[in-house]
Amino acid sequence: MRSRPRGAVMIMGLAFIATLAISLFFLSQSAVLTNDKIRSGALADASAKSVATWYAQILNYDAYSNRAIAANEIMMAQAVTIAAWTQYVQALSSNLGSVAAVIPAVQPVAQWIVQAATVSHEMAKAGALIEVPIRSGYTRALQTSQQIMHTAATPFAAQAMVNEVIWTADQRFFGQIIPSGNISGFSSFSKNYSADERQGLATLIRQSQDSFTRQRNDDDRLYLLPTTGCIPTSIDRAFGKLIKRGGTWLTADLSNWESADTLSIHTWRRRSRWNRTCGGIGESIALGWGASDAALGSVGGIKEDPVGNGANPGAFDRARSGAVQIPGYLGLSAHRELSPALAQARQGASIRVPVLVRLPKAKLTAITAGQKVQHDPLNKSLGGAIWSLSVAETSFLRPVDTLSNSATREFGNLFSPFWISRLVGPDAADRSVAMLLAQGKSSP
Repeated sequence: MRSRPRGAVMIMGLAFIATLAISLFFLSQSAVLTNDKIRSGALADASAKSVATWYAQILNYDAYSNRAIAANEIMMAQAVTIAAWTQYVQALSSNLGSVAAVIPAVQPVAQWIVQAATVSHEMAKAGALIEVPIRSGYTRALQTSQQIMHTAATPFAAQAMVNEVIWTADQRFFGQIIPSGNISGFSSFSKNYSADERQGLATLIRQSQDSFTRQRNDDDRLYLLPTTGCIPTSIDRAFGKLIKRGGTWLTADLSNWESADTLSIHTWRRRSRWNRTCGGIGESIALGWGASDAALGSVGGIKEDPVGNGANPGAFDRARSGAVQIPGYLGLSAHRELSPALAQARQGASIRVPVLVRLPKAKLTAITAGQKVQHDPLNKSLGGAIWSLSVAETSFLRPVDTLSNSATREFGNLFSPFWISRLVGPDAADRSVAMLLAQGKSSP
């Protein structure tokens, strides 16, 4: 005889469905919470990395603009060189043309050379008069742009960037750069080098000049001019010499680019009235001379002689008296470089950007069960909010192939554009400050 159904299966089914519904509720609640936590960490990473990348871009701009300043100084040195050299060639061809005038056969050629040298000099001088002021003004504009970019990169601007990155993605979150390090570290990371601090840049420019621009010295023995005024005691003293001196230099006070070229014939002199052997050599005939000067202000003139033009005193006097004056040079520009305090620690020069992101309890994504709003029972010491800490770093990193030789490895500077940004792990100070801020926000 069959027993009547009593509904046991229905009761078990309802219990299973209830258990499944509760499981799905907590699973969805956990998924939403996990999503908010992941989003919080991603926003912390993105905002910290954005500020560090901004810093790296400014430092790389400093490097590019510093290289442009140096390149423009070198180009001005070349313009001054060409003006002096063409004047030297003009004087030399004119003097040689005067000698050649006694030979009718070469007279037309000599006149053509003189005319060509004169035209070349006038063109070179006109080009220098245009180029030097423009390039000098451009270097000042570059330096001013450096100052503007660093003036804009304040802690307030960095915090504004953090806010913009976070709120563009999700306006429920709040982020802040925490003071676990020097929050104004970027402002003190580099400085404007001016006055005597420009000597480093001046040294770099001098070392970067090509060999012809830097120095044009040469001594040659004149076999067609045997010594007649004294008794030679060596083969070297048996003949006269052709001594060439020339070069282009930035003056010691960094205010002028000067260039001079001289060429003279030197002959040996007897030691004394009673000793007729050859003892010294001196300038006899000045053959060629030329000079130019790009000066700061209206006062010009060749003030220095680091390449030895004084060996040809007559030619050098003529060069200085007829030097091409190139106005409009503003002096060596100031530039941006790492602060002196970092100069001895360039290997580890970096800027850290710690960012703490918070999602308040009131803005957590809510999961409803019927008419009741449920929140995740988070740690009450943190006020039921979600917190994420991320740290980014701006540092100098050369390409891998330049790191193989430690003796020539290049460390942080503002002449090579290899500043990068990357995420790094927070240290104990970052965690401590983040915890203090979290507890402060969660206190009643």
